[in-house]
Amino acid sequence: MKALDTGVLLALLEGSPKAREQLRKLRGTEIATTEANLLELAYLAAAASPRARVARLAALERLRQRVTVLPIEARSVREASSRIARAGVKLPPTVASMLGALQAAGCEELLTDDPRAVVGDWGFRVRVVTL
Repeated sequence: MKALDTGVLLALLEGSPKAREQLRKLRGTEIATTEANLLELAYLAAAASPRARVARLAALERLRQRVTVLPIEARSVREASSRIARAGVKLPPTVASMLGALQAAGCEELLTDDPRAVVGDWGFRVRVVTL
C-alpha cells in the first residue's frame, strides 16, 4: 500500500498533470490516505467561496470513494505516541495521527511534496514528488 499526503491529494484535486502522472505510475497498487488528510482538505474546501466550496467538497467525496481511507484509531495513536516518545519528536497532532495510521496499516511508502513534516523513525519509505 502506498499513501498520498495532503499536498499530493490537493494537487490531484486541482488537476495537476504531474500529480496525475505520479498516480498513473502507481496503477495496480492500493492507494491510501487517512482521515486526517481528508480533514485537512475539508478545511481548505471550507475556506473557499460558496460555489467553489460545493464543488471542492463533492470532489473530496469522489476521492474518498477511490482510495483506501485509513482511520485514526487506538492503534494509530499508539504507533504515533511510541515513536514520538522514543525519538523526542515534536509533531502537530494531525501529522502524528496521519503517520501513526500509515504505520498501523502497514503502509510501504508515503508520497509527499513536503518531507519536512515526516520526522521520526517510521516503518515506511518517504518519497518526495515534485508537483
